[in-house]
Amino acid sequence: MSEARPDRTAQRCAQGKPRRDGSQPDTPTSLRDMVVFRIYRAWSAANPIFTRLCEGRYHITRREWRILATSVVHGRLGSAALAEAAMLDSVRTSRTITALCEKGWLQRQRDTRDARNIYIEASPAGLELYQRIMPIVVELNEQIAQDLSAEERRVLDVALDKIMRRSQCLLEAEVIKDRTHRSQGGTRRP
Repeated sequence: MSEARPDRTAQRCAQGKPRRDGSQPDTPTSLRDMVVFRIYRAWSAANPIFTRLCEGRYHITRREWRILATSVVHGRLGSAALAEAAMLDSVRTSRTITALCEKGWLQRQRDTRDARNIYIEASPAGLELYQRIMPIVVELNEQIAQDLSAEERRVLDVALDKIMRRSQCLLEAEVIKDRTHRSQGGTRRP
């Protein structure tokens, strides 16, 4: 495990703000008690439902759906901007864009003022597919969250936003300096 950086940004980010009521959060004692693991477990429980919908019914992968939906919502974007909006890395996004263009769900267009720039947008067929899938995704999302009250949903939304901001802060502060080595099987051995 890497040591945390001792710089002030990392320390400030890692410490966070004290709680308003002065209480201390419970320290998890096992993996299953950790917030990020519990979020992952919730996602893992719901993910197969959406995978069956996308891949089983509509023959579009989850990543393709994510890029298509992001393209519909954000409109015409460059590849890097689309990757950022979808919160995916550029390499995977580029491959996914190519696959979606081959399937006819996205289209590339050169900028008429600067031919070096290429923009991506949903094709009419992609927009039609989005309009078929999205209402089902909304309904499934509602079914998954149906046991939460309006207040619980609001609290969850605020909590998730805070977790995402804190995670981004920690990433930018490089509290862990080690880099992943996916080409070596995901682990780095001494």
